[in-house]
Amino acid sequence: MIKHLLTLIWNQRSGNVWIFLELLLVTAMLWVMADSLLVDAYTYRQPLGYDITNTYSVEFNKEFDSSSPDSLQDAESDSENFLRLLDNLRHCPEVEAVGLSAAAIPYTYSRRFRNGLISENDTAYNSQVWRWYVATPDYCRVFRMKTPDGKPLYDEIMRHPGNVVLPENVVEGLFGTSMAVGKKIKTDPESNPMEVAAVMQPMREREFDKAIGHYLTCLKTDQEVSDLITEQGVYYIQCLLRMKDGFKAEDMNAFLQAQGDRLQVGDLYVSTLKPISEYRADMLKPRLDNQKKKIAMVGFMLVNIFFGIVGTFWLRTQSRRAEIGLRAAVGASKAQLRRELFLEGLFLLALTLPFLLIFLVNMLYLDMPDTYRLAYTWWRFLITLSVSYLLMGGMIYLGIRIPANKITRMNPAETLHYE
Repeated sequence: MIKHLLTLIWNQRSGNVWIFLELLLVTAMLWVMADSLLVDAYTYRQPLGYDITNTYSVEFNKEFDSSSPDSLQDAESDSENFLRLLDNLRHCPEVEAVGLSAAAIPYTYSRRFRNGLISENDTAYNSQVWRWYVATPDYCRVFRMKTPDGKPLYDEIMRHPGNVVLPENVVEGLFGTSMAVGKKIKTDPESNPMEVAAVMQPMREREFDKAIGHYLTCLKTDQEVSDLITEQGVYYIQCLLRMKDGFKAEDMNAFLQAQGDRLQVGDLYVSTLKPISEYRADMLKPRLDNQKKKIAMVGFMLVNIFFGIVGTFWLRTQSRRAEIGLRAAVGASKAQLRRELFLEGLFLLALTLPFLLIFLVNMLYLDMPDTYRLAYTWWRFLITLSVSYLLMGGMIYLGIRIPANKITRMNPAETLHYE
Protein backbone atom coordinates (compact mmCIF):
# COMPACT_ATOMS: atom_id res chain seq x y z
CA MET A 1 0.00 0.00 0.00
CA ILE A 2 2.70 2.49 1.02
CA LYS A 3 4.83 1.69 -2.02
CA HIS A 4 1.79 2.07 -4.25
CA LEU A 5 0.93 5.47 -2.78
CA LEU A 6 4.49 6.72 -3.12
CA THR A 7 4.48 5.56 -6.73
CA LEU A 8 1.30 7.52 -7.37
CA ILE A 9 2.75 10.63 -5.79
CA TRP A 10 5.95 10.29 -7.84
CA ASN A 11 4.09 9.75 -11.09
CA GLN A 12 2.15 12.98 -10.50
CA ARG A 13 5.18 14.89 -9.22
CA SER A 14 4.76 17.82 -11.61
CA GLY A 15 1.56 18.84 -9.83
CA ASN A 16 2.44 17.46 -6.41
CA VAL A 17 5.55 19.65 -6.09
CA TRP A 18 3.43 22.79 -5.90
CA ILE A 19 1.02 21.16 -3.48
CA PHE A 20 3.97 20.03 -1.35
CA LEU A 21 5.41 23.56 -1.23
CA GLU A 22 1.99 24.95 -0.31
CA LEU A 23 1.62 22.39 2.51
CA LEU A 24 5.13 23.16 3.82
CA LEU A 25 4.56 26.93 3.85
CA VAL A 26 1.12 26.70 5.44
CA THR A 27 2.22 24.20 8.09
CA ALA A 28 5.13 26.45 9.05
CA MET A 29 2.73 29.39 9.39
CA LEU A 30 0.37 27.33 11.54
CA TRP A 31 3.25 26.31 13.81
CA VAL A 32 4.31 29.94 14.31
CA MET A 33 0.76 30.99 15.18
CA ALA A 34 0.14 28.00 17.46
CA ASP A 35 3.42 28.54 19.30
CA SER A 36 2.74 32.23 19.90
CA LEU A 37 -0.79 31.59 21.20
CA LEU A 38 0.42 28.73 23.40
CA VAL A 39 3.02 30.94 25.13
CA ASP A 40 0.44 33.68 25.74
CA ALA A 41 -2.18 31.26 27.07
CA TYR A 42 0.26 29.37 29.28
CA THR A 43 1.73 32.54 30.78
CA TYR A 44 -1.71 34.07 31.36
CA ARG A 45 -2.92 31.02 33.31
CA GLN A 46 0.05 30.80 35.67
CA PRO A 47 -0.54 31.88 39.32
CA LEU A 48 0.07 35.56 39.99
CA GLY A 49 1.15 35.00 43.58
CA TYR A 50 -1.59 37.26 44.97
CA ASP A 51 -5.36 37.75 44.89
CA ILE A 52 -6.83 41.22 44.21
CA THR A 53 -10.47 40.20 44.66
CA ASN A 54 -12.30 42.73 46.88
CA THR A 55 -9.14 44.77 47.53
CA TYR A 56 -8.87 48.56 47.49
CA SER A 57 -6.23 51.25 47.49
CA VAL A 58 -6.90 53.95 50.10
CA GLU A 59 -6.00 57.50 49.12
CA PHE A 60 -5.44 60.11 51.84
CA ASN A 61 -5.57 63.87 51.88
CA LYS A 62 -4.89 66.65 54.37
CA GLU A 63 -6.82 69.68 55.42
CA PHE A 64 -4.70 72.80 55.18
CA ASP A 65 -4.89 75.04 58.21
CA SER A 66 -4.23 78.62 57.10
CA SER A 67 -3.47 79.64 60.69
CA SER A 68 -0.68 77.06 60.83
CA PRO A 69 1.11 77.11 57.48
CA ASP A 70 3.86 74.79 58.73
CA SER A 71 1.43 72.00 59.61
CA LEU A 72 2.06 70.26 56.29
CA GLN A 73 5.66 69.84 57.29
CA ASP A 74 4.87 68.22 60.64
CA ALA A 75 5.99 64.71 59.72
CA GLU A 76 5.83 63.38 63.26
CA SER A 77 2.21 64.45 63.65
CA ASP A 78 1.40 62.96 60.24
CA SER A 79 2.85 59.65 61.33
CA GLU A 80 0.77 59.52 64.50
CA ASN A 81 -2.41 60.51 62.68
CA PHE A 82 -1.72 57.98 59.96
CA LEU A 83 -1.28 55.09 62.42
CA ARG A 84 -4.46 56.05 64.31
CA LEU A 85 -6.38 56.24 61.06
CA LEU A 86 -5.15 52.80 60.08
CA ASP A 87 -6.28 51.45 63.43
CA ASN A 88 -9.74 52.93 62.80
CA LEU A 89 -9.90 51.17 59.45
CA ARG A 90 -8.85 47.84 60.99
CA HIS A 91 -11.75 47.99 63.43
CA CYS A 92 -14.38 48.53 60.74
CA PRO A 93 -16.60 45.40 60.70
CA GLU A 94 -16.57 45.22 56.90
CA VAL A 95 -12.74 45.26 56.68
CA GLU A 96 -10.81 41.99 56.71
CA ALA A 97 -7.23 43.29 56.58
CA VAL A 98 -5.31 46.57 56.22
CA GLY A 99 -1.74 46.73 55.00
CA LEU A 100 0.84 49.39 54.16
CA SER A 101 3.37 49.39 51.37
CA ALA A 102 5.79 51.62 49.53
CA ALA A 103 5.65 51.38 45.73
CA ALA A 104 4.02 47.95 45.85
CA ILE A 105 0.46 48.28 44.52
CA PRO A 106 -0.18 45.57 41.91
CA TYR A 107 -0.86 46.65 38.34
CA THR A 108 0.76 50.06 38.72
CA TYR A 109 4.04 51.59 37.61
CA SER A 110 4.82 52.50 41.22
CA ARG A 111 7.89 50.34 41.78
CA ARG A 112 11.18 50.13 43.61
CA PHE A 113 14.31 48.39 42.41
CA ARG A 114 17.40 47.34 44.28
CA ASN A 115 20.57 45.34 43.78
CA GLY A 116 20.11 41.59 43.64
CA LEU A 117 20.69 39.52 46.76
CA ILE A 118 23.65 37.36 47.72
CA SER A 119 24.01 34.87 50.54
CA GLU A 120 25.66 35.98 53.76
CA ASN A 121 29.01 34.33 53.03
CA ASP A 122 29.15 35.31 49.38
CA THR A 123 31.81 37.89 48.56
CA ALA A 124 30.86 38.41 44.90
CA TYR A 125 28.98 41.56 43.97
CA ASN A 126 25.60 40.96 42.35
CA SER A 127 24.93 43.55 39.65
CA GLN A 128 21.44 42.23 38.86
CA VAL A 129 18.56 44.60 39.66
CA TRP A 130 15.52 43.13 41.42
CA ARG A 131 12.03 44.40 42.20
CA TRP A 132 11.93 45.44 45.85
CA TYR A 133 8.69 45.36 47.83
CA VAL A 134 8.47 47.19 51.18
CA ALA A 135 5.32 46.47 53.16
CA THR A 136 3.86 45.44 56.49
CA PRO A 137 3.06 41.74 57.08
CA ASP A 138 -0.65 42.58 56.73
CA TYR A 139 0.09 43.32 53.08
CA CYS A 140 0.26 39.53 52.66
CA ARG A 141 -3.16 39.15 54.29
CA VAL A 142 -4.67 41.79 52.02
CA PHE A 143 -3.58 39.90 48.90
CA ARG A 144 -3.89 36.42 50.45
CA MET A 145 -0.33 35.51 49.55
CA LYS A 146 0.79 31.94 50.11
CA THR A 147 3.91 29.93 50.78
CA PRO A 148 4.92 27.35 48.12
CA ASP A 149 3.05 24.64 50.05
CA GLY A 150 -0.15 26.72 50.18
CA LYS A 151 0.00 28.03 53.77
CA PRO A 152 -0.86 31.69 54.55
CA LEU A 153 2.32 33.71 54.14
CA TYR A 154 1.36 36.11 56.95
CA ASP A 155 1.42 33.29 59.53
CA GLU A 156 4.86 32.14 58.40
CA ILE A 157 6.28 35.67 58.57
CA MET A 158 4.99 36.24 62.09
CA ARG A 159 6.12 32.80 63.24
CA HIS A 160 9.79 33.36 62.45
CA PRO A 161 12.24 36.19 63.16
CA GLY A 162 13.68 38.19 60.31
CA ASN A 163 12.06 40.61 57.92
CA VAL A 164 12.90 39.39 54.42
CA VAL A 165 10.64 37.18 52.32
CA LEU A 166 12.07 35.46 49.24
CA PRO A 167 10.18 33.95 46.31
CA GLU A 168 10.54 30.26 45.66
CA ASN A 169 12.15 30.78 42.25
CA VAL A 170 15.26 32.53 43.66
CA VAL A 171 15.86 30.53 46.85
CA GLU A 172 17.50 27.62 45.02
CA GLY A 173 19.88 29.97 43.21
CA LEU A 174 20.93 31.72 46.42
CA PHE A 175 21.34 28.77 48.76
CA GLY A 176 21.32 25.69 46.56
CA THR A 177 18.37 24.33 48.54
CA SER A 178 14.68 25.05 49.02
CA MET A 179 15.24 25.70 52.76
CA ALA A 180 15.87 29.41 53.33
CA VAL A 181 14.08 30.37 56.58
CA GLY A 182 16.59 31.56 59.17
CA LYS A 183 19.39 32.08 56.65
CA LYS A 184 20.88 35.50 56.02
CA ILE A 185 21.34 37.51 52.85
CA LYS A 186 22.87 40.81 51.77
CA THR A 187 22.40 43.24 48.91
CA ASP A 188 26.17 43.56 48.47
CA PRO A 189 29.29 42.23 50.24
CA GLU A 190 29.54 45.32 52.48
CA SER A 191 25.89 45.61 53.59
CA ASN A 192 24.43 44.30 56.83
CA PRO A 193 22.95 40.81 56.63
CA MET A 194 19.17 40.38 56.74
CA GLU A 195 17.44 37.26 58.02
CA VAL A 196 14.93 35.38 55.88
CA ALA A 197 11.54 35.05 57.59
CA ALA A 198 9.63 33.03 54.97
CA VAL A 199 9.50 31.80 51.38
CA MET A 200 6.59 32.85 49.18
CA GLN A 201 5.14 31.93 45.82
CA PRO A 202 6.66 34.01 42.98
CA MET A 203 4.80 37.24 42.22
CA ARG A 204 4.14 38.42 38.67
CA GLU A 205 3.38 42.03 37.80
CA ARG A 206 0.81 41.18 35.11
CA GLU A 207 -0.82 38.09 33.62
CA PHE A 208 1.24 38.22 30.44
CA ASP A 209 4.57 38.75 32.25
CA LYS A 210 7.01 36.26 33.66
CA ALA A 211 7.98 36.50 37.34
CA ILE A 212 11.21 38.50 37.67
CA GLY A 213 13.68 38.53 40.55
CA HIS A 214 12.11 40.20 43.57
CA TYR A 215 11.93 40.11 47.35
CA LEU A 216 9.81 41.60 50.13
CA THR A 217 11.06 43.53 53.15
CA CYS A 218 8.52 43.45 55.99
CA LEU A 219 7.99 46.27 58.49
CA LYS A 220 6.99 44.30 61.58
CA THR A 221 6.87 47.05 64.20
CA ASP A 222 4.97 50.32 64.49
CA GLN A 223 8.28 52.11 64.88
CA GLU A 224 9.48 50.84 61.50
CA VAL A 225 6.21 51.96 59.94
CA SER A 226 6.42 55.34 61.65
CA ASP A 227 10.00 55.83 60.43
CA LEU A 228 8.96 55.03 56.87
CA ILE A 229 6.04 57.47 57.02
CA THR A 230 8.28 60.17 58.45
CA GLU A 231 10.88 59.54 55.76
CA GLN A 232 8.54 59.19 52.74
CA GLY A 233 5.56 61.35 53.76
CA VAL A 234 1.94 60.26 53.89
CA TYR A 235 1.38 60.91 50.20
CA TYR A 236 3.97 58.30 49.22
CA ILE A 237 2.77 55.56 51.57
CA GLN A 238 0.19 53.20 50.10
CA CYS A 239 -2.61 51.87 52.24
CA LEU A 240 -4.32 48.74 50.96
CA LEU A 241 -7.32 46.97 52.43
CA ARG A 242 -9.36 43.87 51.80
CA MET A 243 -13.07 43.91 52.46
CA LYS A 244 -14.72 40.80 53.82
CA ASP A 245 -16.26 38.28 51.47
CA GLY A 246 -19.69 39.36 50.32
CA PHE A 247 -18.90 43.07 50.25
CA LYS A 248 -19.79 44.62 46.90
CA ALA A 249 -18.09 47.55 45.19
CA GLU A 250 -21.39 49.40 44.87
CA ASP A 251 -21.67 49.40 48.68
CA MET A 252 -18.47 51.43 49.10
CA ASN A 253 -20.15 54.85 49.23
CA ALA A 254 -22.52 53.63 51.92
CA PHE A 255 -19.57 52.21 53.85
CA LEU A 256 -17.67 55.51 53.76
CA GLN A 257 -20.70 57.49 54.88
CA ALA A 258 -21.39 55.07 57.75
CA GLN A 259 -17.87 55.51 59.15
CA GLY A 260 -18.26 59.28 59.45
CA ASP A 261 -15.59 60.93 61.59
CA ARG A 262 -13.66 57.67 62.03
CA LEU A 263 -12.12 58.27 58.61
CA GLN A 264 -10.44 61.48 59.77
CA VAL A 265 -7.78 61.94 62.43
CA GLY A 266 -6.43 65.45 62.92
CA ASP A 267 -5.99 67.02 59.50
CA LEU A 268 -5.58 63.66 57.77
CA TYR A 269 -8.58 61.96 56.20
CA VAL A 270 -9.53 59.22 53.74
CA SER A 271 -10.46 60.80 50.44
CA THR A 272 -11.24 57.85 48.15
CA LEU A 273 -10.99 54.08 47.90
CA LYS A 274 -10.15 52.72 44.47
CA PRO A 275 -10.56 49.03 43.59
CA ILE A 276 -7.34 47.30 42.55
CA SER A 277 -9.39 45.72 39.77
CA GLU A 278 -9.56 49.15 38.11
CA TYR A 279 -5.77 49.36 38.09
CA ARG A 280 -5.74 45.90 36.53
CA ALA A 281 -8.22 46.88 33.82
CA ASP A 282 -6.21 49.99 32.92
CA MET A 283 -2.90 48.13 32.90
CA LEU A 284 -4.08 45.15 30.87
CA LYS A 285 -6.18 47.04 28.32
CA PRO A 286 -3.36 47.71 25.80
CA ARG A 287 -2.12 44.13 26.03
CA LEU A 288 -5.61 42.62 25.78
CA ASP A 289 -6.34 44.84 22.78
CA ASN A 290 -3.19 43.56 21.09
CA GLN A 291 -4.17 40.02 22.01
CA LYS A 292 -7.59 40.46 20.40
CA LYS A 293 -5.92 41.77 17.26
CA LYS A 294 -3.57 38.79 17.22
CA ILE A 295 -6.44 36.33 17.64
CA ALA A 296 -8.43 38.10 14.90
CA MET A 297 -5.42 37.93 12.58
CA VAL A 298 -4.91 34.24 13.36
CA GLY A 299 -8.60 33.60 12.72
CA PHE A 300 -8.41 35.43 9.40
CA MET A 301 -5.33 33.43 8.42
CA LEU A 302 -7.02 30.16 9.38
CA VAL A 303 -10.05 30.96 7.23
CA ASN A 304 -7.79 31.69 4.24
CA ILE A 305 -5.71 28.60 4.89
CA PHE A 306 -8.85 26.50 5.23
CA PHE A 307 -10.29 27.57 1.89
CA GLY A 308 -6.88 27.37 0.23
CA ILE A 309 -6.08 23.81 1.36
CA VAL A 310 -9.63 22.49 0.99
CA GLY A 311 -9.89 24.10 -2.44
CA THR A 312 -6.56 22.69 -3.60
CA PHE A 313 -7.42 19.09 -2.70
CA TRP A 314 -10.99 19.51 -3.87
CA LEU A 315 -9.81 20.48 -7.37
CA ARG A 316 -7.11 17.80 -7.27
CA THR A 317 -9.70 15.12 -6.47
CA GLN A 318 -12.14 16.46 -9.07
CA SER A 319 -9.46 16.36 -11.75
CA ARG A 320 -9.00 12.61 -11.12
CA ARG A 321 -12.60 11.62 -11.78
CA ALA A 322 -11.61 9.51 -14.77
CA GLU A 323 -9.00 7.62 -12.77
CA ILE A 324 -11.43 7.03 -9.90
CA GLY A 325 -14.15 5.88 -12.31
CA LEU A 326 -11.79 3.48 -14.02
CA ARG A 327 -10.71 1.93 -10.75
CA ALA A 328 -14.32 1.65 -9.64
CA ALA A 329 -15.14 -0.09 -12.93
CA VAL A 330 -12.48 -2.76 -12.32
CA GLY A 331 -13.82 -3.57 -8.86
CA ALA A 332 -12.39 -1.06 -6.29
CA SER A 333 -14.87 -0.32 -3.50
CA LYS A 334 -15.99 3.19 -2.59
CA ALA A 335 -14.42 2.94 0.88
CA GLN A 336 -11.12 1.79 -0.62
CA LEU A 337 -11.04 4.64 -3.11
CA ARG A 338 -11.75 7.24 -0.42
CA ARG A 339 -9.16 5.72 1.91
CA GLU A 340 -6.42 5.70 -0.73
CA LEU A 341 -7.11 9.30 -1.73
CA PHE A 342 -7.00 10.41 1.88
CA LEU A 343 -3.82 8.46 2.62
CA GLU A 344 -2.22 9.96 -0.47
CA GLY A 345 -2.96 13.45 0.85
CA LEU A 346 -1.57 12.53 4.28
CA PHE A 347 1.61 11.16 2.69
CA LEU A 348 2.10 14.45 0.91
CA LEU A 349 1.67 16.22 4.24
CA ALA A 350 4.03 13.81 6.05
CA LEU A 351 6.76 14.50 3.51
CA THR A 352 6.89 18.10 4.78
CA LEU A 353 7.93 17.00 8.29
CA PRO A 354 11.74 16.77 7.72
CA PHE A 355 11.78 20.19 6.06
CA LEU A 356 9.61 21.68 8.79
CA LEU A 357 12.00 20.33 11.45
CA ILE A 358 14.87 22.07 9.66
CA PHE A 359 12.82 25.27 9.73
CA LEU A 360 12.17 24.86 13.49
CA VAL A 361 15.83 24.28 14.24
CA ASN A 362 16.76 27.46 12.40
CA MET A 363 14.05 29.42 14.21
CA LEU A 364 15.38 28.23 17.57
CA TYR A 365 18.96 28.96 16.54
CA LEU A 366 17.96 32.53 15.70
CA ASP A 367 16.01 32.73 18.99
CA MET A 368 12.81 33.69 17.20
CA PRO A 369 10.29 31.82 19.44
CA ASP A 370 9.55 33.34 22.84
CA THR A 371 11.77 31.30 25.17
CA TYR A 372 11.94 33.98 27.89
CA ARG A 373 8.42 33.45 29.20
CA LEU A 374 8.31 29.72 28.40
CA ALA A 375 11.29 27.45 27.84
CA TYR A 376 11.18 25.47 24.63
CA THR A 377 10.57 21.98 25.96
CA TRP A 378 9.45 18.71 24.37
CA TRP A 379 5.85 19.17 25.44
CA ARG A 380 5.74 22.63 23.84
CA PHE A 381 7.24 21.18 20.65
CA LEU A 382 4.79 18.28 20.55
CA ILE A 383 1.71 20.40 21.26
CA THR A 384 2.41 23.03 18.60
CA LEU A 385 3.51 20.49 16.00
CA SER A 386 0.50 18.25 16.69
CA VAL A 387 -1.94 21.15 16.47
CA SER A 388 -0.42 22.26 13.16
CA TYR A 389 -0.56 18.82 11.55
CA LEU A 390 -4.00 17.96 12.94
CA LEU A 391 -5.43 21.16 11.46
CA MET A 392 -3.76 20.44 8.14
CA GLY A 393 -4.97 16.82 8.21
CA GLY A 394 -8.54 17.93 8.89
CA MET A 395 -8.47 20.39 6.01
CA ILE A 396 -7.04 17.76 3.64
CA TYR A 397 -9.71 15.30 4.75
CA LEU A 398 -12.51 17.75 3.96
CA GLY A 399 -10.92 18.68 0.65
CA ILE A 400 -10.83 15.02 -0.39
CA ARG A 401 -13.88 13.51 1.30
CA ILE A 402 -16.63 15.72 -0.15
CA PRO A 403 -15.69 15.52 -3.86
CA ALA A 404 -14.65 11.88 -3.49
CA ASN A 405 -18.09 11.02 -2.13
CA LYS A 406 -19.74 12.64 -5.15
CA ILE A 407 -17.46 10.87 -7.61
CA THR A 408 -17.81 7.42 -6.04
CA ARG A 409 -21.60 7.75 -6.12
CA MET A 410 -21.50 8.23 -9.90
CA ASN A 411 -22.06 5.31 -12.22
CA PRO A 412 -18.65 3.95 -13.37
CA ALA A 413 -19.86 4.00 -16.98
CA GLU A 414 -20.63 7.70 -16.61
CA THR A 415 -17.16 8.53 -15.34
CA LEU A 416 -15.34 6.41 -17.92
CA HIS A 417 -16.08 8.84 -20.76
CA TYR A 418 -13.59 11.27 -19.12
CA GLU A 419 -10.92 8.67 -19.74
